[in-house]
Amino acid sequence: MINIDELNKTWSTIIKNQDRNNDNQTINFITAIQHGKAIVSEVTPSELLQMDIEDVKKISIINELFDMISDAQEKSFGDIVKKALKKD
Repeated sequence: MINIDELNKTWSTIIKNQDRNNDNQTINFITAIQHGKAIVSEVTPSELLQMDIEDVKKISIINELFDMISDAQEKSFGDIVKKALKKD
């Protein structure tokens, strides 16, 4: 079962740092999303049906943000990592 208090705490951190006005806010934003993904990763469909709609929206947005960041990282660093791991 998901810890709703932890979800709300993480969500608060995401919202607080969403403007990413400096490096620290950017790091906090991304770290909170990664932590949020860990919190919501094992939520089952039956749990979602029992939750408040606002909590379900938070879970959905965290999953979407995590996917977007993962895609951006792959586009930005994928070739660099492949070159670094390539055996000569």
